[in-house]
Amino acid sequence: MIQALPRRSAAAVALAGFGTGVVVVMTSLGAASQPGAVQAAGLGWVRVPAGTFSMGCVEADTSCLDNEHPRHEVTLLQPFELMAAEVTVGQYARFVTDTGYPLLSEPDYRQTDRHPVVLLSWDDAVAFCAWAGVRLPTEAEWEHAARGGRTGQVYGWGNEVSRDRANYGADQCCAGATGGADRWPTTAPVRSFPPNDFGLYDMAGNVWEWVGGWLDEAYYGTSPSIDPPGAAAGYARIARGGSWLNFPAALRTSVRLPFAQTGQTSNIGVRCARDVQVAVAP
Repeated sequence: MIQALPRRSAAAVALAGFGTGVVVVMTSLGAASQPGAVQAAGLGWVRVPAGTFSMGCVEADTSCLDNEHPRHEVTLLQPFELMAAEVTVGQYARFVTDTGYPLLSEPDYRQTDRHPVVLLSWDDAVAFCAWAGVRLPTEAEWEHAARGGRTGQVYGWGNEVSRDRANYGADQCCAGATGGADRWPTTAPVRSFPPNDFGLYDMAGNVWEWVGGWLDEAYYGTSPSIDPPGAAAGYARIARGGSWLNFPAALRTSVRLPFAQTGQTSNIGVRCARDVQVAVAP
């Protein structure tokens, strides 16, 4: 079982071509007149290229669960942008101040404004991204970004887990741990570890990240190969990436955590995505 710590450290909760023209890429929310443009501008974005990748369990991985199969080829036709780091406590506080949205509970450990916000439900994550005029990433976008252009590797940096690359828990469930560059037994300030090859921080470890869509065990076998939107129905929402609480295997790039839409835990956070527009000049 892949564990996610519920509100205030209670027991684990889980649910069973462009011709010869010049290509110009513009952020869809780039104009100040767009809803959320000012809020989005302060979130820190990284352009993720379009491309084709293999999604799901890699051949070198002996720890895959059933919902990580079958491995399948996915093509994302357009680039998109993803927040370089997870939404922070400080960023979420600005959202609450601007909107009057209900405050989140505080975790039972200390955080600063630079730490990733936690204890937010899937609905809270959607509301934050909507305030900035953006959205949650699809599962396919998230995994493509997390792989960073690398093929067939268990983690975003290779096939061996490393505390010099990520913040994660003890080898046995369920506690934080330290070692190497990982000095934090709970959440680390965002950007505390090296980015992946796309320039994204903490795609493995620190906190799980909510994504769009539902967990449907059959979806990988039937999903479209081009721009899959995620299942429209299923038995749980999905978080990706592993966390400070989880044992190392939870950081594998193909892991999919089923979790209740209303669940709020001290090791799940979010990062938002946004579309870009591709215009073809004559």
